Amino acid sequence: MKHQITLFVLLCCFLPACEEDAQSSQAATHIENAEPTDKADPQPEYKSPLRPNEKLVLGKSYTDTVKYLSFNDEGDEWMFLVAKNENQVGLIYNEEPAHKFIRGAEIEITWKMDSIRYAGDDEFLDFTAFLVAAKKIKPLRLTDKKVKVLWRADKYDEALKTEINTIVLDTAYMKAISAPEKAALAYVATFVGNECEWDGNPNEDRTNLKCKIIWALNLGYQCADEHLDYLKFWFRNSEKVLSEFANCRTTPDGATVQDTFDEINLEVSGNEIIVAFKASGINLRAGETWTWTEKNYFEFKENELHLIKKELSPIERESFEIEEN
Repeated sequence: MKHQITLFVLLCCFLPACEEDAQSSQAATHIENAEPTDKADPQPEYKSPLRPNEKLVLGKSYTDTVKYLSFNDEGDEWMFLVAKNENQVGLIYNEEPAHKFIRGAEIEITWKMDSIRYAGDDEFLDFTAFLVAAKKIKPLRLTDKKVKVLWRADKYDEALKTEINTIVLDTAYMKAISAPEKAALAYVATFVGNECEWDGNPNEDRTNLKCKIIWALNLGYQCADEHLDYLKFWFRNSEKVLSEFANCRTTPDGATVQDTFDEINLEVSGNEIIVAFKASGINLRAGETWTWTEKNYFEFKENELHLIKKELSPIERESFEIEEN
């Protein structure tokens, strides 16, 4: 009888365990045969317009030939801008370039894809191109051309409800202009009015005057640091020209005494840049107007500009009577 009780107890302990193992086995079989509910996140594909048809490897160095465009240090992350196959590409480079490149010059860059967390959003992880190194391959060669950069035309002004004679720019040329041509044109525009208006009220240091040509060249405000620093770099070995920038004028449109462009033509032949213009001026207080023409001859060498000579016509003056109210 004792043996029967023992056997009964053993059976009672063993059978539930067997049933539990069987259920577990069935459950496991069910899970194996079922479709997974949560698929693993796919590995990210790293891509760049520098190599649009290639899957890139994170952290691997690549070398490509590109055209240099510009360097932008205005944001949290500084951008080294280049062009390849008609694509404009920005690479992060938070260091001042070791040497100045010229827009349009052919350069060789070494770069890699790496991770970044942007300022103000530490939770978001992104992957982008970083510049490792850059070197010049071919110096910039200017393209021979003749361009009418500026002229005047009558345009209807909605606010004044009348036609106003205004400056017109070749905006397509201004967007594609080479760096030395830009410096030559900016130099000439520094000393003659070109529809300049204060951006709000004048600052104490008068560094918020928005002039049409300087602004179209992306050089900021007239006589402000961005404008003058660009010219000082290009004419850095021309003491006479550098001394002229100390007299940079901030004369707004509508001033009692002012002058303005009527026409600007730019010509490139080899390494020579000629900026020829017609201009006129007025003195409302004295009742006098004047006109003149001028040609500025520049020579482009490697990555700097030299003012070779100026040709000025005699100034023609006329008087007019001032009507008293």
